[in-house]
Amino acid sequence: QHFLVHPALRSGALPCCSLDSAACCRAWLRARCWCFQAMQRSLLSLALMAAVTALRPAYRGRAPRMDLSAKSMLQRDLDLAVAARARKERACLQEGAGLLALQQKGGREGSGSGFGGAGRAPAAATGKSKASKSKTSKKGSKSAGAAKALKQHGSVLAKELINEGVVRIDGAITAATADALREFVDAERIRSTAEVSSGQRQFSDRFADLVLVENRCDLLLPLDGPPVDALQELLGERSVLGPLLEEVVGRNAVFQEIACLISEPGAEQQPLHPDTPFTPTPSLYAAFLALQDVTVEMGPTLYLPGTHTKEQHTIFYGGNLAVGRDPVGTRTNPVNEEYLASRPVKFGLLKKGDVALYNQQVLHCGSANESEDRVRRQFYISVRNPAVKGINARASIRPAYLNQLSLGEVRDELKALAVGNPAHTFAKLYEADVFLEGTAESAARMAEQAPVM
Repeated sequence: QHFLVHPALRSGALPCCSLDSAACCRAWLRARCWCFQAMQRSLLSLALMAAVTALRPAYRGRAPRMDLSAKSMLQRDLDLAVAARARKERACLQEGAGLLALQQKGGREGSGSGFGGAGRAPAAATGKSKASKSKTSKKGSKSAGAAKALKQHGSVLAKELINEGVVRIDGAITAATADALREFVDAERIRSTAEVSSGQRQFSDRFADLVLVENRCDLLLPLDGPPVDALQELLGERSVLGPLLEEVVGRNAVFQEIACLISEPGAEQQPLHPDTPFTPTPSLYAAFLALQDVTVEMGPTLYLPGTHTKEQHTIFYGGNLAVGRDPVGTRTNPVNEEYLASRPVKFGLLKKGDVALYNQQVLHCGSANESEDRVRRQFYISVRNPAVKGINARASIRPAYLNQLSLGEVRDELKALAVGNPAHTFAKLYEADVFLEGTAESAARMAEQAPVM
């Protein structure tokens, strides 16, 4: 109260005995007015300090955020530019043919694998199919790394994968297993969406970002239930894919991803891209597994075989390989129409349970889902060569599983499960995911993975 008294009164400069009554009243009123204003200022300051103190924990460590409407407009403009580029690229490409299988010993009865051959392929604009004869051609000189790998890996599939960058394996899992996994994916998507919406989880705990995300979803899956059943058939003792991956990249390869890509009607064509820039030794291999028959209208994955070499990347990026390290949606290299028109095109027109395995340096993209009501669900895993360094890659995997498993450890766990032993490793990681403490810890784990190679 002392400090809210007018200075003139506090100092005794206005003794009432020295003033007439009117002057005294005026002085007193001025002092009261000043005191009231001072109290208002003090209370306002206290209120502001309280507000800042209350908000500080929520905003500590956060970067300034752009206005959501402005951010949405920028994202929309970016998506429009990316979609326009994708349409231009698609108009340049050949009509193509379906990715077919070469016969390979091993695996379940009736399974096969490979690349090439006659098939049905979508037309560029109409979605109609066209027959095409298989062509065997030399794609020019391969890199020293590919040549060395070709000598080391002797199976038909490994040689085809090294030469063309993509192979197909028919019947990698049974139809029943695919059906169970598809139903699980649909339920898990609903459950994960609810967890994110309620604030229980961050978006990055359950989903991964995509280019042209509208009508597309990249759902991160748990190491439990139907996903593990699918892994048993996909990578287990009787599989074709498991031994092939060990042959090409080794048991020490990092189990990099386990997720499901979902493409709904209306999903647009993506721009052509490799998932990783060129390196003499391939850094990543991904296996795409169809959970239903994939038709032309459903937007199958489009591959340009043989485009995983340094020569092909150099041409695609207009002579500047450094462009290949930029995010897909921000690349500004001009579309090389003549080059794209010269490249053979293959589509992943897979049947339920079939797999396309590709070197992630191969140019590819998701094509447009032009169906009326058919959703394409594509379960996938990837493995990473830990010897290849210096490549940034955001893995589509739950934070608790990040960099925790090798291909060999996954196959050993599946072998133990096949003879009735408990899933110690998978169960431990599943529990770590379920009880991951808060979103801050999971975000920190995901941030630590870049660069992961």
